[in-house]
Amino acid sequence: MVIGGRVLTYLTKYLERPETRVLLVGYQAVGTRGRQLQEGVHEVKIYGQYYPVKAKIVTLQGLSAHADQRELLNWLGGIKNKPEKVFIVHGEGQASDTLRVKIQDEYGWDCIIPEIYSIHEFTMKRKHIKN
Repeated sequence: MVIGGRVLTYLTKYLERPETRVLLVGYQAVGTRGRQLQEGVHEVKIYGQYYPVKAKIVTLQGLSAHADQRELLNWLGGIKNKPEKVFIVHGEGQASDTLRVKIQDEYGWDCIIPEIYSIHEFTMKRKHIKN
């Protein structure tokens, strides 16, 4: 999504070159540089400076390192001990809420989508392990 890491340094060097091809792989969330590039912005701000976008931006559809909703639900089905809470902290609002409802319906788990900057306290239950 072009929000951090080495890619930012690379882009400062290559975005201005028309011969450059930037490949965006997977979903680009609203408000990210990746989405801005995907939507054809003429310049992008990186490290407080604006860089003109002369590179060709190409989106490769169908590739993602993320599981889809059904894959996540199937994975959760393998958890033997019911968690006290499940926090959904990644994804668009409507999709996150749909996943929250499905987790509650299918597994009966307490599932929440925390508000930004909210604080949730946890207590750790310790298991005694004998050597």
